[in-house]
Amino acid sequence: MNNIAVIFLLLVMGGGNSSAVAAVLPYPITAEELRRLPSYCAVRMAGDMRSPEYRAWRERIGKNFDDLHHYCSGLKFINRYWGSNNANERSFYLQSAKAEFDYVTKDIKADFTMGAELFSSRAEAFKLMGKMGEAIRDYNKSLSINPEFVKSYLQLADLYVTGNAPGRALETITEGLRHLPDSKALQRRYLELGGKKPFPEAIASKTTEIVSPHPVDATPTPETAMEPTPASAVSAGSEPPTAKTEPPLPIGTPKNPYCRFCPLE
Repeated sequence: MNNIAVIFLLLVMGGGNSSAVAAVLPYPITAEELRRLPSYCAVRMAGDMRSPEYRAWRERIGKNFDDLHHYCSGLKFINRYWGSNNANERSFYLQSAKAEFDYVTKDIKADFTMGAELFSSRAEAFKLMGKMGEAIRDYNKSLSINPEFVKSYLQLADLYVTGNAPGRALETITEGLRHLPDSKALQRRYLELGGKKPFPEAIASKTTEIVSPHPVDATPTPETAMEPTPASAVSAGSEPPTAKTEPPLPIGTPKNPYCRFCPLE
């Protein structure tokens, strides 16, 4: 989308308020915004496909690295959302973030290693838009790709608490602890939700590599991000599991007893 299209869209959304347009331009990412994003964003947005850095990240992330500037732009818009107090601007940023995340999800290659993070980020956009069903779906998708992505457990549990379903929230955190028994954030949330010690025993699992590095501004990792945070805080949070097992908690809903984390009925 070029600047002319952006200006027109914002004029429509803002009722012709030019000050609202000026507040969000320039549309391209700024140097300061880029510094807040994971380091691979700077490499991808530089666009030099022949550089050693580009080739190294593409080998690590997969062929979808060629499209990852859209994901980075989505993170940029989430950060802009958190930095704005204007309702029209915030709505525009969330819609823009979702569109960028959608672009990557439409053509995921088999070797893509950032699926869990991608769907977790889009779930955050849905959550901030008030679309809880879509957010729950994407957090579930994130965890189906990588059941050790701690941020998705925490955010999904928060959604269930917001939806007045604390039992499902506790079940979500319990499942997270089975995969990540040493996670302090999951242990803390488990107790807050009424869980009792001893903590749930771990299940045997194979750690999946998360390629996203910590942002350079050292914002909180998923271990400490108990509330929604700017996208610059999104980072890897895998922790080594142990190898024990425990019978699962009752799952599902009256209409679908086999769906562990279905949207609220």
